[in-house]
Amino acid sequence: MSVKALLTASVIALSSAMPTLADQTNDTLVAAFNKEVQTLDGLYSTSRENLILSYLTSDQLVEIDLETGEYVGALAESYTWVDDRTIDFTLREGLQFHDGSPVTVEDIVYSFDWIADESSKTRRGAFIRGWFEGAVAVDDRTVRVTAQNPYPLMLRDIAVFVLTRKAGSYVDGNPDALTQAFNGTGPYRITSFDMGAGVTLEKFDGYYEGGPKAEGAIETIQLRPIPDWGTVTAELLSGGVNWSFNVPDDTAQDLGALPMVDHTTGVSTRVSFLVLDVAGVTDPEGPLTNKLVRQALNHAVNREEIVEFLVGGSGRPIHKTCNLDMFGCDVDVTEYEYNPERARELLAEAGYPDGFEFEMTTYRERPIMEAVAADLAEIGVTANINHVKLSALSKARAEGQLEAFQNAWGFYATPDLGAISNYYVAGSNRNLHHDADVEGWFKAALETVDQDERAALYAQALTRVADEAYLLPLFQYSQNYVHSVDTTFEAPADGLPRLNEISWQ
Repeated sequence: MSVKALLTASVIALSSAMPTLADQTNDTLVAAFNKEVQTLDGLYSTSRENLILSYLTSDQLVEIDLETGEYVGALAESYTWVDDRTIDFTLREGLQFHDGSPVTVEDIVYSFDWIADESSKTRRGAFIRGWFEGAVAVDDRTVRVTAQNPYPLMLRDIAVFVLTRKAGSYVDGNPDALTQAFNGTGPYRITSFDMGAGVTLEKFDGYYEGGPKAEGAIETIQLRPIPDWGTVTAELLSGGVNWSFNVPDDTAQDLGALPMVDHTTGVSTRVSFLVLDVAGVTDPEGPLTNKLVRQALNHAVNREEIVEFLVGGSGRPIHKTCNLDMFGCDVDVTEYEYNPERARELLAEAGYPDGFEFEMTTYRERPIMEAVAADLAEIGVTANINHVKLSALSKARAEGQLEAFQNAWGFYATPDLGAISNYYVAGSNRNLHHDADVEGWFKAALETVDQDERAALYAQALTRVADEAYLLPLFQYSQNYVHSVDTTFEAPADGLPRLNEISWQ
């Protein structure tokens, strides 16, 4: 029986029980996660599931306004730039942790210091250690944060990476202190957590008013780990699940055709691309060190067809490792249209008329990577796919062992090209081109707060990268959501769903 036929049969069987869902009666939203939440502490996980959970349970000093791209006060009532590398944050009055204790300037300073300390081994610290100089309490409501040098993404890093923790949370320096029991500041507090059963959250009555986050319209949210999409489908149809994300395109479309389920699609800031060993890290004489070869590979991949048949939804082909919605990306660069004949000509000119073999290491969307390899095979190039876990890819990348590797970069919801600087700056193992000019342009763009100057520097860098075909950009992701028709949900502009904004119809 086809998926659609199975769903139709389920609809008929359940139609008599359709009008009222028990979850709405109990004011409980059940969200299905395809992966398990491994820890309650978002400082020690950057999984999409943990990012969603952290948004509900943790607040930072500032929050990004998705409509304007500006940073607005969250725990901070306001902030003031003292100079190009110093910001004063004034806390709101009456802030509380979930245990009822007040949020103080000492807590903010402790949070910065813990995250920045390399020995704490947080997943966030590396993003701020490069610029962070110190945080000090100026008075009982003001914290001064200072950077080592002018840094334009300072507010972004504070908004995304500096999750607020109560002073002394990590007793005796124990990084596991908040993995099972959590004391946060967000609009929802955690009431239970069990591996296999998921996380239960309730609205926090002590949440402050007037901030940028929605306080939440639903009393209880349950995050259930359900790895099988067939089970998610059955639960949606029976009323056991109200919402899910990252749904495969065919499953989402089938579900969206049913009367009790809505399918919502939206763009993601995440982009997919291949990094090529331009500098010859793995082999100084390797074929990918040849510009003509790299241009041939870019011409060989049918991005439009991959997006149409494998990405779907709101996905779109890209020719830069960014999307036009972010600062620094709106630049006209060389685009390599799908042209296998031209690709073969370039290979012959480069001295590879019969093609060559290379290793392509991937870690997600295996069918898409196989489609890329199939396109390359059409011009005589054999891409041997080594499909591994991300941890294995990261290890091999750090050891300089990757001839070409797949990456999917989400920008941490940052509307600025600087958020992908790891692929362009000197000293990063994600940078396999080692172009001193590109490295210098990106470095300069990250050391000035002059937006016009930054835009010009980014334009120079992107133009060079495209002309030299240092990378093989593929597509911008689409994000599929399914939810019961008795809920209101809008796809977020940055791809990070905010469950506290969902309400009942």
